[in-house]
Amino acid sequence: MQCKTSQVIVMKKATSFPVKRSEAVKCASFFLAILFCLAILTGNASAEEKKFQWSTRLTVSEQYDDNVDLTPDKERDDWITRIGPGVTLTILTEKTPIKLDYDFAYTYYAQDTSDDRVAHTLTLTGLEGLPISEHLTLDLSDQLYISDDPVEQDTEVTSVRRGRAKYYRNTATGSLDYIFGREDSLDVGFQHLLLINDDPTVQDGQRYTPSAGITYWFNIHNGINLDFSYSRGLFDETEGAISDDYRQYMGRATYTYRFSPRTQTTLFYNIDSFDYDEEVSTIQENYVVQSASLGVGHQFTEHTSALVSAGFWLRDLDAGDNDSGFLGTVNLTHALEKLTFNLDGSSGYDQQFLQAENLGFTRYYRASATLNYQPLEKLTAVLSGFYSRDEYRERVIEDRDDDTWGGTAGLSYLLLPWLSTSLTYDYRQRDSTVSSEDYTDNRVTFSLVAFYLSEAKSF
Repeated sequence: MQCKTSQVIVMKKATSFPVKRSEAVKCASFFLAILFCLAILTGNASAEEKKFQWSTRLTVSEQYDDNVDLTPDKERDDWITRIGPGVTLTILTEKTPIKLDYDFAYTYYAQDTSDDRVAHTLTLTGLEGLPISEHLTLDLSDQLYISDDPVEQDTEVTSVRRGRAKYYRNTATGSLDYIFGREDSLDVGFQHLLLINDDPTVQDGQRYTPSAGITYWFNIHNGINLDFSYSRGLFDETEGAISDDYRQYMGRATYTYRFSPRTQTTLFYNIDSFDYDEEVSTIQENYVVQSASLGVGHQFTEHTSALVSAGFWLRDLDAGDNDSGFLGTVNLTHALEKLTFNLDGSSGYDQQFLQAENLGFTRYYRASATLNYQPLEKLTAVLSGFYSRDEYRERVIEDRDDDTWGGTAGLSYLLLPWLSTSLTYDYRQRDSTVSSEDYTDNRVTFSLVAFYLSEAKSF
């Protein structure tokens, strides 16, 4: 269930947002380069053999979108052309490849050239379990993207934008793990999330989250995990915006019992305290959420596994009111050589901040399914669908509930050893109790990707 630093200084709402766009992009790019160099240096210090590989690509795509701005009445459609290069630098290790990906794309709009934009995506992955010493490992990741697409890449971002104004989002995460047993560890972590928008009606913001935890197994059957995190959310002052700076304290205790290598059950308890800097009782209220759940996971075969959990959450507001709801998850995964299927369902609560709409405390119900099938060596088919219901419970949001559903159908084919093509159809619809928030969107995209992959060389 995603440059999601504890800043001690309390920022007043009159204070302007401290991070500029150019500074944010330069900071994130520099941070990613430093992390990739760290991976190379750490890799050289290890006895494990490392190999370096690089690849380049050129992507050209044409998309028809019948509701470019995601408005209720579909005011305009457009043909959107994207063209741009990309590069991937990879360190091949025994555990997982460490990758630094960069893609640049220029976007042309046939109907309204004022929407023409440049998009960037910069991602670092694979820095997991990086050995620092015999018992100490390092995990690092970062993603920066600059886009004008109202539907964001991050699946955890559920709200959408209106119009095609550009925005900048960066998520940096790191942790140190001290391993003192076969499955026992202590960890400290840090996450920084940054959102900057060209649209003046959307709030810029950032969140710092330091965390710490311990995992300990008493024996092969019984294990516990304790986690604590502190989040500091900071927002700029935007006319008409409802979000105030906040502090969030979260503690979690988990007990796991293994019946066998294939079956285990998990019991967890979570307490979440959320405090606004400037609480206004008629608009935003501080609250504490307590939740508990019991889950069972089972590996049926080498290819099939399932996880089911059920519980409840209870929110206690400062005003003395409370609300509650069902907490649960369902996951089924079936993976074969040519076919994979994944089914997910969940229910619980969320805090929607650092999105296009900062709607605060939300009760949700979600379900999704994805099917990947490769009938031929060069042909792959993808079919997916989702449904989400979001019920917003901040007092400033008057009786707003959203039902959103959609799906994707796509085919990709390897035309030549260096050239691939794909055709994708995307559908998305939202029905809201606030009619101005409704929309329906259809997209059809055809793309060509030419690529080159170098030989892997030891270093």
